Amino acid sequence: MTEQDRLLVCFALACAWVGGYSIGRARTLKALVAWADWQLAHATTRSPRFWVALPIVLTAAAWLWITRPRRTWTNYQAWKARQQPAPDPQPAPSTPAAADGRPA
Repeated sequence: MTEQDRLLVCFALACAWVGGYSIGRARTLKALVAWADWQLAHATTRSPRFWVALPIVLTAAAWLWITRPRRTWTNYQAWKARQQPAPDPQPAPSTPAAADGRPA
């Protein structure tokens, strides 16, 4: 490895550190995921915005699944329970009347 290669590697690492720090401070990833989530909810599948947003949301979901598996599974189960339709109300069972006409 030459001296120029070492300087190039150090420069790349410094750029990665500065970029990661600035992204973390600016919270741009949260805004990006919020934008992508909105696009998935409101854009049609024929829209290019939908297809740009899809890998962003899938990557965010995979990251959450890897870093917080129990919380992600609990949230999924709660969402699934909220999506189930409410059961139809059943009529009250009729009670047989006594032979002498009094209610049972």
